[in-house]
Amino acid sequence: MLMMCVHILLLLITEKLPWVSACTDAIVSNVLFAAIGLGLWFPVFFSRNDNQKLLSAIINHLSACSVTLVIWISLLYFILFSAFSDQGDYLEFLRRSIPWRTGIGVLYYGLMILVYYLIIYNRSVRENMVKEAELKALVKESELNSLKSQINPHFLFNSLNSISSLTMIEPSKAQEMIIKLSEFLRYSISIKVENMTPLKEEIGNIHRYLDIEKIRFGKRLSVTVTGSEDCRELKLPGMILQPLVENAIKYGVYESTEESPLEIQCSCSNKALFITIVNAYDPEYLYKKGEGIGLRNIRSRMNLIYGRDDLMQISKNARQHEVRIIFPQQ
Repeated sequence: MLMMCVHILLLLITEKLPWVSACTDAIVSNVLFAAIGLGLWFPVFFSRNDNQKLLSAIINHLSACSVTLVIWISLLYFILFSAFSDQGDYLEFLRRSIPWRTGIGVLYYGLMILVYYLIIYNRSVRENMVKEAELKALVKESELNSLKSQINPHFLFNSLNSISSLTMIEPSKAQEMIIKLSEFLRYSISIKVENMTPLKEEIGNIHRYLDIEKIRFGKRLSVTVTGSEDCRELKLPGMILQPLVENAIKYGVYESTEESPLEIQCSCSNKALFITIVNAYDPEYLYKKGEGIGLRNIRSRMNLIYGRDDLMQISKNARQHEVRIIFPQQ
């Protein structure tokens, strides 16, 4: 529309054409080229080749531009000659206008092709972004599944060793432990580690896990779970608390001959869920073993899921080890 208005003004000012002639010339010229230009989209879109050499592309566009100009000017002159066949002054102007019409046609062609290439480039960028996002999602899921595969065999190995020992000493407890273990593994298999799970389901899974461990450790394992009811529906990654509790038991109960308290504290706000796990420990024993697979696993998963590495803090004093982990809700 802007080019059409400029076209009319130029014909009125420079050529002194009547309003009817100027408007008709501008409308026919621009609408006709726009119609021909729309047809250029398909050959440009379907013939593009990322490996095409620059010289070859230039030659192709010069050829296409020449054909477009011939078609445009031929149709334009046929229509305008037919419309103003009785106006000698306008027909004379029409004959003299071939050079500058050719220049305008080249300009129109260049602008239209540029717009087409920008559209194609924008579409290509968006497609690549979608593919990259899908690839990242697949990689993330693969890494999370890899981390999950570290959790289950690690816990299963310890449990089977305990069952093996109990079959000789207390067969009834071994049977009970097998049943509890099957319930725990059924839950862990059904949960996808990349999905968010309500806190109440994770706490339920922790109780399954603790039921198994209490068969092994008896009164040595003393567990307290505290938290507000408001937090029970908040979400956290599936199977993320079990490695933390397992780590706490490993360093707080394994080497202890007396009751070893373990406390799980849950609190929340509008934006985050806070889980704190506190256990007693022997500093020398912890120093020898270092950070286990449980804590390394949690760090990796939190970084993958939330894109942050500051959501888990570990602190300790003379007799207690504390892990505090934050689960953003937005």
